[in-house]
Amino acid sequence: MLPLLRTALAAALVLGASQPGSAHELWLTLSTADSVPQIRVNYGHASKREAPNPAQLVELVALTQDGSASLRGSLKPAPPEVPPALLAPLAGKPGRTLVAATYDGGYWTTLRDGTRLKASRRLVPDARSGQWSVKYAKAAFGPGAPWLRVIGHTLEIVPVEVPGPTAGAIRVRVLFRGAPLPGADLYYGDSGMEPERAGTPAYATDQDGIATVPIRKAGSQVLTVTQTVSPSATPTLADEDVYTATFAFRLDEPSVN
Repeated sequence: MLPLLRTALAAALVLGASQPGSAHELWLTLSTADSVPQIRVNYGHASKREAPNPAQLVELVALTQDGSASLRGSLKPAPPEVPPALLAPLAGKPGRTLVAATYDGGYWTTLRDGTRLKASRRLVPDARSGQWSVKYAKAAFGPGAPWLRVIGHTLEIVPVEVPGPTAGAIRVRVLFRGAPLPGADLYYGDSGMEPERAGTPAYATDQDGIATVPIRKAGSQVLTVTQTVSPSATPTLADEDVYTATFAFRLDEPSVN
């Protein structure tokens, strides 16, 4: 049987803690509160942020035109007075940096009564459904960053061009397993938050995997896409695999040279 592919909204399903496997997303922002710029690894959704588990953060890497460097070894929790996140100091010029992350969302099962458990079908074989999820995140922090670089994530949002500071839209291509993904629904959020589902239009990719997403205002922007594959690559553990990707950027930051 060929796997069934479904593309859908990935962020902020307004299901709270009762649906942790599907409601929580990963996105990257830049913190300049301290003298050293820091990458914020954010997890959760717009109404409730949570600290991501460092043990599930498979990769966190900073890329410039000159090379790459892993940031995973310098992770630390955010201080309690700010929203929960993981922080990693960023050496070099933020305006020239693209950061990418991979996060294992793990296995989740739904029981017959609707209860969700963080367990695979191996432990809950009579569950109503089960899924495995992985979350990819990218963020470009300035015009000198390698915006157009393909990282190689299973699901990835790649800009077609670098938007100017007053751009009214951004053109991006969605890749799944390295190939353009037609019919994918992209969702847009601003103010540094991942997009909410209610009242948010989707912007579908064309046959070349490209979509044009309007930008409502300057500041932080986040694009989100999800791809669901059924049956799972591990059918004894889950029924479906859920891939999510985000791409974050700002349009009002001055160039950092």
